[in-house]
Amino acid sequence: EPQPAKSAASPAAVTPEAAPHKNDAPQPSVCERVVAAYDANSFLVNVVAVIGLAYAAPGVGLALAPAITASRVAVGVIFLLTGLGLRTRELAKALANVRFNAFVQFFNLGLVPLAAWAISRGLRASNALDRDLANGVFISGALPMTVNMVIVLTKSSNGDEAAAVFNSAFGNCLGIFVTPAWVLALLGETASFSIADFSVRIAQRVLGPLAVGQFVQYRLPSIAGWAKKHKKPLKKLQETLLVFIVYTAFCSVARERRRKDGTARQGPAKIVVMVLVQGGFLLAAMAAAWLALGALFPRDPELRVMGLFGCTHKTVAMGIPLIDAIFSDESKSRVGLFLLPLLVYHPAQLIVGSALTSRLAAWVDAQRAALGVASGDSKLPPDDEAAALECASSSGGSRHQRDADHQEEQPQHQPPDDEAAATGQPPPPV
Repeated sequence: EPQPAKSAASPAAVTPEAAPHKNDAPQPSVCERVVAAYDANSFLVNVVAVIGLAYAAPGVGLALAPAITASRVAVGVIFLLTGLGLRTRELAKALANVRFNAFVQFFNLGLVPLAAWAISRGLRASNALDRDLANGVFISGALPMTVNMVIVLTKSSNGDEAAAVFNSAFGNCLGIFVTPAWVLALLGETASFSIADFSVRIAQRVLGPLAVGQFVQYRLPSIAGWAKKHKKPLKKLQETLLVFIVYTAFCSVARERRRKDGTARQGPAKIVVMVLVQGGFLLAAMAAAWLALGALFPRDPELRVMGLFGCTHKTVAMGIPLIDAIFSDESKSRVGLFLLPLLVYHPAQLIVGSALTSRLAAWVDAQRAALGVASGDSKLPPDDEAAALECASSSGGSRHQRDADHQEEQPQHQPPDDEAAATGQPPPPV
């Protein structure tokens, strides 16, 4: 009896030769996995390594003249590269939503610093943290948001990319002035600097190199084109300079610890308290931002998602050189402890943000369906998408964010093949 013809969609119609073999690709070796893990988290690994090296042999780092090599050369080069990559002319494209942008900046650079200040004073008064660690909690809260991480996590969560590009770039521009102003206003009596010296340092180490970078970007297209072509090596250079600043700062901390024979020690219990405080503060800030954004923008799920990251994230790429530039050479022995809360907060926000992206993306899709909004209405226009990605990759940041970039490249809501077959519809294109 003749057999019925098999449908082209039938799995049996696929010959063994045509069937894909997922196991054909060789599995990476243990060494390759270790190298890949290091490459994805190189900044964090290097920071931990140089802190240990600084405590083991602080004299090595201090022999490198950190007052010149770290505080002037490294900081200047970092802000020069920042100015070279910061696309300030693109900021005008996203100025339409003034209400939302103003709220994000006010929350990130206004409410969060005030809350961090109140918490740090309470910890200091209760002797839960020593003075420098408590001040570090406040300083980390006074910094602007990240660029790379905010854009990548917003995109992965189906948030408003245009708002992310604008607010991250604009927030970093504001932070150059707002963060030093917060530190001067609330730590002026204990930070060992005068207003005149402080202004000169900010102009020489931050504003000057930043202005040169902007001039090169818009007036010297040949050099700007070379920098664009070599973005990856320049980003690696920026990361290396950040690690070097951290190293020299902790060399000064270790030297003071040995000099004072214990009075400068930060016991393990207080370090643990600081880690718990930073993690709890991040979660509390995200919860407060989410509720406030829901009350103010109930019909804008994409903006709400972007605001969740933009209101609470803090930059390490600009934060480390900015903190180093703010304080005078006499205060360098304390800069390492000022940086420590930031070095805890920064990876914590990446871990929490990456864990939330798939759920937030599903929530945005559900809200769009409920509101009758077509998917993708809040995305960047095609012509601007490349500029957004370029802004994210050229504005500094650490390489351990590549995990989030990899997640971004994966489809977040592609239905399984069996579900597509049941509905008779082909799976959506990736």
